Amino acid sequence: MGPAAILLLVTSATATAQVVVDERRLGTALAKFQDPAPPDTLRCAVSSIHPMLNYSFRFQAGYVLTIPMNQFEGAGHRWRLITRVTPEGGDKRPVYLAANYGLPNVPKTKIELQVGGGYLLGEGMYSVRHVLIDDADRTCRKDWRVDVHRGRSESKVKVGMPADTVWDYGLRGSRMTPARAAGNAATDDAAPLRLTILLHAAPSFPRRTRLRQGDIMMLLASVASLLEHVPATNVRLVAFNLDQQKELYRKDRFGLRDLPAVADAMNRTELGLVDVSVLQNKRGHVETIADLVNREVKAEAPSDVVLFLGPMSRFGDKLPTEALEKPETRGPQWMFFQLMPVFRGGRGGGVVAMPAMPDSIKYAVSRLGGKTITIRTPGDLAKAIDRLEKIETK
Repeated sequence: MGPAAILLLVTSATATAQVVVDERRLGTALAKFQDPAPPDTLRCAVSSIHPMLNYSFRFQAGYVLTIPMNQFEGAGHRWRLITRVTPEGGDKRPVYLAANYGLPNVPKTKIELQVGGGYLLGEGMYSVRHVLIDDADRTCRKDWRVDVHRGRSESKVKVGMPADTVWDYGLRGSRMTPARAAGNAATDDAAPLRLTILLHAAPSFPRRTRLRQGDIMMLLASVASLLEHVPATNVRLVAFNLDQQKELYRKDRFGLRDLPAVADAMNRTELGLVDVSVLQNKRGHVETIADLVNREVKAEAPSDVVLFLGPMSRFGDKLPTEALEKPETRGPQWMFFQLMPVFRGGRGGGVVAMPAMPDSIKYAVSRLGGKTITIRTPGDLAKAIDRLEKIETK
């Protein structure tokens, strides 16, 4: 089986996201978690994913399973992946997460397939037990421990979930601590503001032509952090793409409950398919930025702060002065939180940051008298949000 067949196998499998489930719904599968361990009747290897603080200020961790596919030749095979994560502190109650996979027809092969799962953790120590069960009730079980703590560069970041807690990746709205759920005023003395977020829905690396799930999750996590930490009387969110030269989503009074709709809008965006009229309009990306800016300037209820958020664009044109509307009164303040990716490279696999490049969004914000803040880590985002909170509104 070649690389194309491997890709077909991965993308054809019908998968449901790993979600928290009540242990009473696990039925006979719960017996697989009891000690002593049942004998492994499936061959699999597991690599745990080290917990990392993401842009929603939550630690994401997980695992990668490597499974020889010659154990599943033929059609109709199914997997059930169940992970039990038990905090070693707090109430020490185990949390179960489950996902189901339906396999396509598997030919005779020597290929090993990798399947991953993930979850969100608060700070603390955790014991993890993972069980893979197939349609013939064969199993593979693995145990490991996870140590979750902030690094030195993250010491001032307020983690977005309590210690010794486990959540799934679901976008069903915010799960805040009681004080935060009562409202920002209960935990934040910053003055509330009217905020517009202009979300640049584009790949992290400008040369990519596909908006990947990792890109979408990073953008949504960044928006979630702004909503949870910045006190605002109203948030307007506008998602746009410069390659398509159009808005993808717009909503006033935007809240955490609306994140799935933004995710859906981005998932439906096919960057590789561009209308011929877009290709013929060589300055369409500049016109798109100017239109976004002018709508905010002329808004009936203008925001105090208009924040561009997202990766740098692959365009380097400057915004002409004559393209901008002049506000009748003092206009909004402008900022750009420019999300810059880092990657492993160089000798020893060290972290390498992408160098700054000409960026039409950055030029536009500068022309408007605003400030661009480069964000490479969650710690950078926390500092940028703190700076945003300190802006004096009119």
